[in-house]
Amino acid sequence: MFENSNKEPVREIARESMRAHRLRNLTSILGITLTTLLITMVCTVGISFYDTINRGTDITPGPLADGEIKAELEKYEEIRDMPQVEWAAYVIYCNIGSLHNREMSGIKTALLAPQQEYYERNKVALLEGRLPEAADEIAVSDTMAERLGGKGNVGDTLVLHPVIWEDGQQVEKEIPVTITGIVTSPIKGLAHTYEEIYTSEAFPEKYAPRMLQEPAGIYVKFIPGEIKDTIPGELYDIAGEVGAAGVQYRMNNDFTVLYLLVVLFFVLMIMFCGYLLIYNIFYISVVNDIRFFGMLKTIGTTGRQIRSLLNWQVARLSAVGITAGLILGYLVGLFIAPVVMAETNYKDFYRSSANPMFFISAVIFSLLTVYISARKAYRLAMRISPTEAARYREKRAGRKKLWAGVSFALSGIIFLVAFTLPMGYNVENMVKRYHTADVRIRQDAMIWGSDEPYQPVSHDMLAQLAELPFIKDIALYYQARDWEVNGFGGCDAGYGQMRMTEEFREEFIRCEKLGTGWMGKRENGDIRLSIMGFPADKLHLEKENIHVLAGSLDEEKFADGGYVIYNQGTNQTNSEAGLIHAGQVLHFSIYDPDRGQYVDKEAEVLAVVERSNPFPTGLLASAALVFPDKVFQEIYSGYQNMVGIVQADAIKELTKEEYAQVEKAVQDSFNYQLSIESKVMRREAERSEKSSMIVIGLFLSGVFGMIGICNVVNTLVTSVLSRKIEFAAMQSVGMTKKQMRAMLCREGLLLSGLSVLAAIPLGAFFCYMLGKAILFVSGFSAKIFAAGCVLLLVVMCLVSVLVAGLLTRFLTRKPVVERLREVE
Repeated sequence: MFENSNKEPVREIARESMRAHRLRNLTSILGITLTTLLITMVCTVGISFYDTINRGTDITPGPLADGEIKAELEKYEEIRDMPQVEWAAYVIYCNIGSLHNREMSGIKTALLAPQQEYYERNKVALLEGRLPEAADEIAVSDTMAERLGGKGNVGDTLVLHPVIWEDGQQVEKEIPVTITGIVTSPIKGLAHTYEEIYTSEAFPEKYAPRMLQEPAGIYVKFIPGEIKDTIPGELYDIAGEVGAAGVQYRMNNDFTVLYLLVVLFFVLMIMFCGYLLIYNIFYISVVNDIRFFGMLKTIGTTGRQIRSLLNWQVARLSAVGITAGLILGYLVGLFIAPVVMAETNYKDFYRSSANPMFFISAVIFSLLTVYISARKAYRLAMRISPTEAARYREKRAGRKKLWAGVSFALSGIIFLVAFTLPMGYNVENMVKRYHTADVRIRQDAMIWGSDEPYQPVSHDMLAQLAELPFIKDIALYYQARDWEVNGFGGCDAGYGQMRMTEEFREEFIRCEKLGTGWMGKRENGDIRLSIMGFPADKLHLEKENIHVLAGSLDEEKFADGGYVIYNQGTNQTNSEAGLIHAGQVLHFSIYDPDRGQYVDKEAEVLAVVERSNPFPTGLLASAALVFPDKVFQEIYSGYQNMVGIVQADAIKELTKEEYAQVEKAVQDSFNYQLSIESKVMRREAERSEKSSMIVIGLFLSGVFGMIGICNVVNTLVTSVLSRKIEFAAMQSVGMTKKQMRAMLCREGLLLSGLSVLAAIPLGAFFCYMLGKAILFVSGFSAKIFAAGCVLLLVVMCLVSVLVAGLLTRFLTRKPVVERLREVE
């Protein structure tokens, strides 16, 4: 065959052909734009949403920073000017431990003197009044103002009771101050356990000059992509460089591999749906022009030249579509997403992600999608002969319906996941994650240690709680501790001490190799580990929070006193069989610090357990050895001062007024190392969280629903346009418009129904798995999933009916004779 090698006419034909296909160009650009927009959103807004919710659910002081470095104040400028640091802001600690005000019992309250940058960087917003300037002025949060009651208004005077360093000792002071401002801040979610009161830098100069010699808290935010190590590693590197006293950081601030895989999965699904969308557009164009390509072949145009012709067109359409998609995706992230987040509890944590890698990834994925879609579509034009082109009829209806069904199903899966997980946020599930009793009072020094000397739980407080008419039951959980005072005058966390026996020697080595920190070694060779005394009748509450590796949590046996539960310090993600097993009889020699002697005990291992719940719900998961409370009392003569946790259950669900009475009993004990949590306050917080998740769910399901609707419309339109001649022939033998509309509607409904049925099991699987893996959602909700399925089916059916009507109208605009002539 003669081959035309002239390139310029081919380009001219490409230009003219492109001008003649304005509708094809517009729909192609829209398809490419939509695909690019959604990919950009997943790569930027989606990750920003996750990052936002992750920060908002793992709040720490300095919440918008990556971490805190405790260093001398003179090191601030050195740290701030480091090349990897985006910003740094410091606070001067003005008290040790917690403020000793009665209203602040049950929560840790820090008195801080921050620089102005700290307020700005951490979005501490002024609601009323002004920020403190003089030494005797303070600003309190809105939640603290509520806690203070009538004393928490601007202009009120308050007497603070901070503990400070003075002459080498901890001294409690009484300092009258005036409230000059009320602020709100992103740490509102911690208001039930932690608060900050702000003063000016003049306060420590006047009232606590010795505190100026202590390390300040320098909060640091790194420039994305500029750190060479992980965030904790970078913080420790800086700390070593400046001689800092320590660092603090979030434990789960980085993206998990699982979440990144989820993001990649959604990108691939969008790519596939986009592929079907763009492929159908180009395929319709090629089929409609198939005789034109055949005529080009008759004058010597090669398949390679036709590919060049189509590539020339696709390149220009892609440039416009991808550019528009990137811009729209960025605008969504810049304007629309913050508007959505502003209606949630996470508004102060949201940051639009402008990481260039996200945009580069979006461009690469979009180009790949367009390349694969266009290449497959115009392969027909490259390979068809002139004779075949003249007689070409579309015959692959079955395969096209299969791909259409797959497209519908994938769109349905994306919608169901985006709809079910946020909209199915279950308040009671979240309450259950954190609580096994109506009220939990915790002696925090047992867990974290304290800058102040250890203060035991008051027996008067326990008696006061027991007298409350709505309290049904109070359970005491003991935790072993020594009475040593650390070098700062405070106390270390609560640990017991026992002799290194042969039974534990190999197990101790195993724990050291595993790196769990479950057991330590004292200078005299003893083992240092957590030992708990547990009420036997509360053992059943632990079953959902720990994984029993061997044995059983038999309450009757445990109550007998001859048993011990061993926690081997692993969890289900790094489980490794230990050397201690159920049924083994262990011999203990445990040190009692009050008597100054070792107490020998023998106990059979009732169960070997490991942690399974990532939340701090279960109590067995926090101790290596758990004895019945009666046995614990036999070992430790000072057990009355070793109460680590108090749990109280009410006759019925507590009201806020009843909880206020519980809180008052804690406040009356004046123990500033106690924290208090309750189902009633958690429930209130989770209801607000649910409102936030609903807003996010509506936004995400709406966005991801767009591509589903576009796929439904495009697939139905493609199917009909490829059969124009067939419909014309049927009309020529008597088919009416009503019959055509019914036929198209029936096909669309059948395809939609089958696709939804295919999407339901896969959607349920992904919703269930992601509900377990993503900790800030409450799990899989069958009711919401069913509602999503019904909504999906209704929308697809409505779209099918609407498209059937519009297509019938479009197909019957021209007379039957004129449409049949298109065959000739």
